[in-house]
Amino acid sequence: MFKAFLKISYLRLKYRYMPNEAQQFWAQELLNSQGLSAKLGQLLAQGKESTLPKSSVSVDEAKKNFFKQYNKEIQVSDEVLAASMGQVFHVQLNNKDYALKILHPGIRKKLEKEIENILLLGKYFSKAKGFSFDQQVFSQFLTEVFKEETDLLREAEFQQIFSAIFKTDSRFKIPMVIREFTNTSALCQEWIDCTLAKDISQFQNFNIFTFFFESLLNHGTLHGDLNDRNWGMNQEGQVVVFDYGCSQNITPRRISGFKKLLKNEDVTQGFLELGIRLERTWFKGREQELRDALFNPLLRNIEPDWSYSKDLESEFGQKIKMLREVTDPWVLLMMRSLFSLIRLYQHRKKTIPLKELITPYLT
Repeated sequence: MFKAFLKISYLRLKYRYMPNEAQQFWAQELLNSQGLSAKLGQLLAQGKESTLPKSSVSVDEAKKNFFKQYNKEIQVSDEVLAASMGQVFHVQLNNKDYALKILHPGIRKKLEKEIENILLLGKYFSKAKGFSFDQQVFSQFLTEVFKEETDLLREAEFQQIFSAIFKTDSRFKIPMVIREFTNTSALCQEWIDCTLAKDISQFQNFNIFTFFFESLLNHGTLHGDLNDRNWGMNQEGQVVVFDYGCSQNITPRRISGFKKLLKNEDVTQGFLELGIRLERTWFKGREQELRDALFNPLLRNIEPDWSYSKDLESEFGQKIKMLREVTDPWVLLMMRSLFSLIRLYQHRKKTIPLKELITPYLT
């Protein structure tokens, strides 16, 4: 008990006087877990060195489970990549290399409990910070998101959708799904050697932004988790994108609203179509201010030392933090995916010509 007291006291002092080091510590503690906790760790560790959760399924278990389901022998590499929802094995089947993704055992039940806890935390945190928190909206959203993210058959279907979108574009490589060995708890796909974005010191192009804008604005399909472990580059210089579990079809109405706001046309209607409800909020009548604060930064070059929050330090900027109260959670996910790419390139000291990248999709 005394040791625990000392550790807690030490961590409180560390967090107060060494916030960056403390944040990295807590990020890694969360990443060592699974499910929602690991997701929070990913957000905290954005742009920082970190390791992923420990594997939960051994090589021998993977072999036995595969044989039990498909009556086929596989060779499994000792190298395992674990993540928040599952882990990936490098396997050989019929003398060909594949990646086999398997869910962590019991992850669906664990997520149910974690969602309950995070909603309880959100309820009291929001009261302390002085804003409302619609538990029903976020409960439905989180339940829907993680139910879908733990359905690997659904993920395989989205992976094939993205593959069809970029089938004729040589800049991109989407791993082919092997449907014969894929189900709700396991996803088999071709193995592609590449260097993940987290291990690339300098990016030579902005093709991953094209991937995001092309699939979203021209096809209404969102990859909602383009963090630095979910994409990379192969030896041919192609962008290789993985992990389609957090993908979603975005309605034409929302895409229309997003484009209206980017083009600064019919702003009030743009917010309405996108799914941001401002009728009974502080923003009513100030839609243009809100639009400029949120979208003008996306229509200029973003420098390595520029932070999105620098434009939001005014009194009005503080009100923008309330946006989460009146925004469909899918809108937040869409923006988060884009900003994760922006932060990654900024971390590499790269100036991003966002206006040049977005403009072709606004005609």
